[in-house]
Amino acid sequence: MDRRVLLFAILLPLLGISGQGQIIKDYSDAELEVYYNKHLEKDTAQMGTQVQDTKMSLRIGGGYALFAATRNMWVDSLDVYNHEKYLELYFKLNPIGEPVWTPLASFEDEYLFKNMPDGKNTVYQGFGFNRYTYEEDIEPQKWILGDNVRSILGYECRLAECDYRGRHWIAWYAPEIAVSEGPWKLGGLPGLILEAYDTKRQYVFTALGMTTDVPGKVGIHIFTPLDISTIPREEYLRFQWRRMNSHEDPAEKLRAAGIIKSKKKQEEPVKMIYQHYDFEETDYPHVMDLEKK
Repeated sequence: MDRRVLLFAILLPLLGISGQGQIIKDYSDAELEVYYNKHLEKDTAQMGTQVQDTKMSLRIGGGYALFAATRNMWVDSLDVYNHEKYLELYFKLNPIGEPVWTPLASFEDEYLFKNMPDGKNTVYQGFGFNRYTYEEDIEPQKWILGDNVRSILGYECRLAECDYRGRHWIAWYAPEIAVSEGPWKLGGLPGLILEAYDTKRQYVFTALGMTTDVPGKVGIHIFTPLDISTIPREEYLRFQWRRMNSHEDPAEKLRAAGIIKSKKKQEEPVKMIYQHYDFEETDYPHVMDLEKK
C-alpha cells in the first residue's frame, strides 16, 4: 500500500469518517425497515435557498429501533464485513498517484438508537474531528388525534399533532401498520408515522417505502466509534450548531499533513451561512445568547 494511502487510513478515525466501530450490544433482529426522505431548510429566513434532502432508514424490531441515514448504514456494514473494500472506496489514487478523498457517508451523520438501553434513547454524531454522544430518558409526545384522513403509500393515514421540544409537529400515521414508531424521535401513535413535519416545514419526514424482508438479515444493535465523549443533550446541541458555523473541512487536515495536495488558494474566512438554522429540538439555550457570552 502506498505510504500516503497508509497514513490516510491511519488518519480516518481522527477525521471522524471511520465506520461504526464497536458493537456494544445486539438487541433484536429487524422486523420492518422503513425508508424516509428527510427534508430540512438550512436558511429558515430564506426558505428554499439552502435545502438538504437525505434518504433515511428506520429499522424496527423487538421494541427497539435504529434511525440513521441509509448510506451510513451501508458504509457501516461495509466497514465491518469488508474493511479493505471500505478503505479502497474511501480514497483512490488520481492519475499522478496522489490519494483523493472520496467520502461515502451522508452529510446527515447522526445516529439515533431508540429504547437502547431500555427506556432511553442514545444519540451520537461526529462534529468535525470529534465524536459525542448523549443518553436521555424517552419523553413520549402528547399527541392530539384529529379526524382528517389522507392516503400515503396506499395506506389510509390519520392526523395527529403535538408540541415537542420547541416545535409543533403534524404527523400522519397508518393504523393499519400496528407499529407505534416513526421517524426521528417521533412515535407513540396507534400506527406507523408515514409523514411528519413541523408547522414551519423546516423539517419534513416523508415515507418512501418499506420492507418486511429483513428478519435474519438486518439486526438492531447499539454501537459506538472509539474515542467518543459523553456530554449532556443541551451541550451536544450547542456543539453541533457551532460546528455548522465553523465550516470545518476534514480535507484541510490531510493537506496540512502533506497527504493530499490542493491548488486551492487561501481564502477569506467563510461567511456564516447557517445563522438562521436550528435543529428538530430548539429547547436549548438559544445560539444567539451563546454568542454573547
